[in-house]
Amino acid sequence: MNRGENEMPSIPEDGWMSREQGHALRNIFSIIIANAEMVGEALGATGQTQRRLERIKEAGRRGEELVRHIRHPGCAESPPQQSPVEVKPEGSAVGGHILVVDDEKDIVAIISRYLIKEGYTVQGMTDSLLALESVRANPLAFDLLLTDMDMPSLSGAALCRSVHAIRPDLPVLTITGYDRHISAEQLSDLGVGERLMKPLSRQTLLAAVRRLLPP
Repeated sequence: MNRGENEMPSIPEDGWMSREQGHALRNIFSIIIANAEMVGEALGATGQTQRRLERIKEAGRRGEELVRHIRHPGCAESPPQQSPVEVKPEGSAVGGHILVVDDEKDIVAIISRYLIKEGYTVQGMTDSLLALESVRANPLAFDLLLTDMDMPSLSGAALCRSVHAIRPDLPVLTITGYDRHISAEQLSDLGVGERLMKPLSRQTLLAAVRRLLPP
């Protein structure tokens, strides 16, 4: 039988949405939430404007949860929880040079902005192969590697392995846009100190960075 114009595309075996589609959608929700936060900060939003921004952020969080349920229908397990940690006021960071790697330009920009406002020096890159070359060129240039796990050309896991072959003591913080089943032992083998899930909150991100780069 010939495929009709209105015939539904094949459904991935693990849900109604492929891993790549889920990753892309989670990045979109991360960008929506982060930009709502930045607009609120820039405007010093209060009252009705602040309430509207909070509704935008809440819609982004609901969208992220919907993606998780579509990707894993019938799964009752909750996603990994990221404990809230009090964040120090801006300008309190001692500093450090952080290499931020994510194939999404907007994600790199958002993370970089959060870190720079806290006093860190940031080099943001969207090409993981070029990021590896930067470490090879100057292994002592960075104090922390913050990388996405799901990237073309060179995955976050491969980047971590290659970087630690060059600089074994470099702390690593990874982020991922979908539920990744990976053990603590596997993370340790990659040299990963902490793992966060998208969408990222500013507070959670900065708390993790401070744990890996204490004053």
